[in-house]
Amino acid sequence: MPFKESAVAWRPALLARFFQAVFPVLSRLLLESPKLQFATKPVAVPARITIPTRHGDIPALLYSPVPADIEAERSVGRRPPVHLLLHGGAFAVRRPEQEDNVARYLASEVGCYVVLPDYDVSPQVRFPVAEQECYDAYLWILEQAGTWGWDENRVSAGGASAGAKLALSVIVQALQNGRPTPVATSLEYGASDLSLPDESRTSSRKIPVIGPWMLRMIRETYLVGADLTDPVVSPAKYPSPGDFPPLLILTGGLDTLRHDMRAFAEKARANGAEVTYHEFSGSDHGFTHFKPVETARTAITMIGDHLRAAYDAPDR
Repeated sequence: MPFKESAVAWRPALLARFFQAVFPVLSRLLLESPKLQFATKPVAVPARITIPTRHGDIPALLYSPVPADIEAERSVGRRPPVHLLLHGGAFAVRRPEQEDNVARYLASEVGCYVVLPDYDVSPQVRFPVAEQECYDAYLWILEQAGTWGWDENRVSAGGASAGAKLALSVIVQALQNGRPTPVATSLEYGASDLSLPDESRTSSRKIPVIGPWMLRMIRETYLVGADLTDPVVSPAKYPSPGDFPPLLILTGGLDTLRHDMRAFAEKARANGAEVTYHEFSGSDHGFTHFKPVETARTAITMIGDHLRAAYDAPDR
């Protein structure tokens, strides 16, 4: 993999590379507290697998339900559901482990498999590589159900931050290509319209987590040369938002991305989509991984409840 994609200028590429270097350290210090682990069952260490995509194989983590829950599904003639979980990181960070507390909770409390792809990022690649890799991972999940033992009719998708945007992009690509969409989607502190001006992304915090420098870095690295009104870039631009599957949209009252996701929720609901929207007042970006513990617990529990309701729907 090259140091940077040829179309990316050196200055933003160096900033993205610096962000890649410091994020794992910050993640271990700030995002991986054992107090934010809410699974009550002994979920095994995730398997490390590879998923083929049009851009080559990508690594992924696979979390499995506990054996008793797998057997309980089989006893009623079903296989466990599966959730495609996409991590964040400003389209510049490859660290799926940051979603361990969410993945482990879902495997434990919902009883689903969780697939966490490690998609390619900037400045080494640019749009549409990550979107296509995540969509190819979704298709692989549908096609490999018999091999891995999950239910191809109960596949959901979701993610946090950049991962939420990518989950929406997976849905857009599925709709554009006439493929089945996920049965439900969970979106935490994401973005849906990357064509919005930075001035629209405001916060009462003096220094919010997502500031203008990060938005500029994303545009100048991963999105360089992209049409920001393309629905795969900005899923809010998809012309038929009522076609989206049931959406859980969680935002923070201090997050600069909240206006974007609130507007998307309202638009999707007005067009007929089933939408649950919740804003955690007093919380900034990343609240599923930061204290206070009760905010993270509530948010992750809401994700589990949303997916469980879709998996258990009568038509499944």
